[in-house]
Amino acid sequence: MRSAATTSGAAGSSLGWRALGIALFLAYPATAHFARPATALALLATLLAYVVATILIKHAARWLAPAAAASLFFAGLPDAQWLLYVPPIAINLVLCWVFGRTLAAGRVPLIARFAMLEQGTLSDELAAYTRTLTWLWTLLFAGAALASVLLALSGNRDAWSLFTNLVNYLLVAALFLGEFAYRRLRFRNYRHQSPLQLLRNVRRTNLFEG
Repeated sequence: MRSAATTSGAAGSSLGWRALGIALFLAYPATAHFARPATALALLATLLAYVVATILIKHAARWLAPAAAASLFFAGLPDAQWLLYVPPIAINLVLCWVFGRTLAAGRVPLIARFAMLEQGTLSDELAAYTRTLTWLWTLLFAGAALASVLLALSGNRDAWSLFTNLVNYLLVAALFLGEFAYRRLRFRNYRHQSPLQLLRNVRRTNLFEG
């Protein structure tokens, strides 16, 4: 009884921690776009603290020194408003790397890994399609990172904020849902999972593996 209660409590704490992270990430774009820079920086600092805490919980010994060094560095900055320009660039570059690295010779394209969770062994046409689609996602994130840099350098903060906090997410959603609709038409002879299940497959996959 006590063991079951402990397990249930741990599971509840884990879900609560994940819900907190999701809430913070969902709140950040609107806050960065509409709120004052100081408020956006405060939420960004909270997000960074959440990410650092999550990493330390899982890999405390390995990441303690880098996390402490980063915290001290950012705490010592006299004017940190420029940090608001970093997340959209960094996130897009990381995602570009995550997808693009799997296109190297001898590796399985990332979209192919997702498709194998849905289809099992891929036919030649699906293998070719998933490689092309992995290229498309790689180019999308590369283009979004470049656009974020150029808009930041332009000095037009309104245009930069509109792109990074709204348009960027709309492009990702449009590609995800548009590709799903296209794939159901082009490959109608194959079974297709729902978009929600596809997101679950992404979550089940170790994006940094291989």
